Amino acid sequence: MPKKLAKYTTDGNVIFLSKEKDINKKLSDIIGDKFIKYREKWDKVNNFDLVTDFPLFLHLDLFQVCNYKCPHCNISDFELLNKAYKGKISEKMDFDKYKKIVDEGSEHNCPSIEPQGVNEPLLVKNFEDYCLYAHKKGFIDIMINSNASALNERRAKKLLDSGLTRLRFSLDAFSPETYKKVRVGSLPLKKVVSQIEKFLELKEKGNYKLPVTGVSMCVLKQNQHEVEDFQKFWIDKVDMVTFQSFQPPNAKKDYSNFYPDESIIKKKKNKIKSFKCPQPFQRVVIRNDLITACCNTFSSELTLGKLEDGIYNAWNGKLAKKLRYIHENGMYDLNPTCKICVETTAT
Repeated sequence: MPKKLAKYTTDGNVIFLSKEKDINKKLSDIIGDKFIKYREKWDKVNNFDLVTDFPLFLHLDLFQVCNYKCPHCNISDFELLNKAYKGKISEKMDFDKYKKIVDEGSEHNCPSIEPQGVNEPLLVKNFEDYCLYAHKKGFIDIMINSNASALNERRAKKLLDSGLTRLRFSLDAFSPETYKKVRVGSLPLKKVVSQIEKFLELKEKGNYKLPVTGVSMCVLKQNQHEVEDFQKFWIDKVDMVTFQSFQPPNAKKDYSNFYPDESIIKKKKNKIKSFKCPQPFQRVVIRNDLITACCNTFSSELTLGKLEDGIYNAWNGKLAKKLRYIHENGMYDLNPTCKICVETTAT
């Protein structure tokens, strides 16, 4: 009889499946007490029981470019993306600016960072240096998502030595036919799979415990019939298989054609009134020179401050405190962007 899979979620939107244990427990075993203490704080923040004096998570947009044009992702809407980023979507964050951000986080013992936003991170040729710098500065949870298109053997070896903690490959399909439909502009699925399998082979041969590695599927109407096959194919190969509820990347457009039949979002509409968003309590997102409160791309109403004034000051400023107050008290609708986001995406 096959062993029952571990199944868990931290937000209700992403379901993690693993043959071993909760990935955070696995990371706790590998990294130790400092990781455990960080996750204890994270849980308290998520439950609105703690407000830290500095964000626990720095989410950085190095640039806004991808070599895929997936129709369910805002990267495919160039006009809107270009407007949101004020014509700077291909302007890469230089390494000196990145180091200043990481240095400030390090000074405040910030534990986690994702040096990636609306992009494919491996299009940055020296991306591994960004991860390694954060690792050397004491960040203990460094994570990225990649489509694996640029994952050759050389890059794989560099990633394994970069201090990266979590690596997820976004695939969204099991069959080549579906992959071509939902991952527009992609390499053939067979090649992408072989590149991921080579990475896993190098990881095993080198006896690397990190990064914990997974594959993910954003469940859409177009791929929902492949969920079971996707899980069966990957569950013995990676540390985790994840399934993410589709959430429209832009609340101002109609994405109804992408909702799967069993949409968590549709099922839980009646719970929206009690919704409280934990992101303003967890993180900041840094895009170009602005510090914003969450992963909503088109969030002018969620700007907390300018990067030149520092992350600490933005996090402890009036705008951040006001946003946390309205969410802690279930009044998300007082912020225009939050209202649209919650009423079209929140579970």
